[in-house]
Amino acid sequence: FFCYGDDADDERDETGRPTYLRHPEYFDPQEEPYRDLRDCYAPLVWQCKFSGIEVPDALWRFAAFGKEHKYSENQAEDMDREPEFLHAFDDWTDRFAAFVGAKGKVEPGKYRAYGHKTPGHTWADVKLYSRDWMMRIGHPPAGSSPDKQQDLGLNKDETLSPKKGEGERLRGR
Repeated sequence: FFCYGDDADDERDETGRPTYLRHPEYFDPQEEPYRDLRDCYAPLVWQCKFSGIEVPDALWRFAAFGKEHKYSENQAEDMDREPEFLHAFDDWTDRFAAFVGAKGKVEPGKYRAYGHKTPGHTWADVKLYSRDWMMRIGHPPAGSSPDKQQDLGLNKDETLSPKKGEGERLRGR
């Protein structure tokens, strides 16, 4: 993982609170849970680790990018103004390539992606196709969310041409 962020510097007031809060008293900047911004990504990284996805700690990095700039000025095209950020990313890619090179070829496991043949599911496809057409003509499955919405008059989704959104159809476009 190569993670980056800007610490919302341009969105904090003089006390460290977000400037857009309607009730700033609800937010204590001293209770900020992530002093190290790399830790913001910890739940995602740990979920990967516990899901069997290898995330070596040495390849989990965070770099600041765009501090003191508005979000609209923190886009990919703005990265070249921060050579230290680009250097951090280059360093990470070098470490990643070295790690993969040292690890060598990984033999495919039981659920390999390349060359994996998915089992047939013709009956499931037939049922899905049937459900799709029933929805198009205004008959959603009983008890489903679309059925409840239809009963409440919240949608008018029936159409034989689902490429057009509901709003476009209602406005006659």
